[in-house]
Amino acid sequence: MLGSLMRDWLNKHVFFPLGKRLSCFDPNHVTAWAYPLAFIAAYFIFVHAWLWAALFVILSSVVDNIDGAIAKANNKKTLFGSYWDAFTDKVQEVTILAGFALAGYPTAAFFAAVLSLLVAFAKARAEMVVPLGNPDWPAIGERAERLLIVFFTLLFRPFWPSCCGFDLNVVGLYVLAAIALIGLIQRFSFARELLAKADAEKQKNH
Repeated sequence: MLGSLMRDWLNKHVFFPLGKRLSCFDPNHVTAWAYPLAFIAAYFIFVHAWLWAALFVILSSVVDNIDGAIAKANNKKTLFGSYWDAFTDKVQEVTILAGFALAGYPTAAFFAAVLSLLVAFAKARAEMVVPLGNPDWPAIGERAERLLIVFFTLLFRPFWPSCCGFDLNVVGLYVLAAIALIGLIQRFSFARELLAKADAEKQKNH
């Protein structure tokens, strides 16, 4: 939810005006830049260069917002662009979490990755069962919030290596997993309500 509010403010006051200025760029090409940036972030996580990793995590996130801003500000939105952007989001997130797994945090990274992907799947699968339109899905544990947790964990890790006797990276990954779990439960419950209403409408019409 905090991530949504911050994203809305940044989109309106930062990214949309920037998107207007970058109208000469193809938003799909800009989206592609998130891949090398995410892989570089994962590499720096792997070698324990936490501050560099934090920098490239935030850069990959900024690029992910700029592509959408270019598309919206210059009427370049396409169905493939929307799909490509969402697909890239997941690859970016899994790549960064894979960096943690290879850096010595496999269990925490596994739970963070699986629960983060399930949050997205809970919504996508419901919309595969029946068209749901565009309802306002529960927002806690969204990707923006998860990336902020990763960013601040990496940013503070060199100066605050542990918390309550645990490696700060482990704490951050489990916090991410816990928030994703809450979001998953919220979305599952919301999907159940929407699908129950769709079933009721179907029976009513028959």
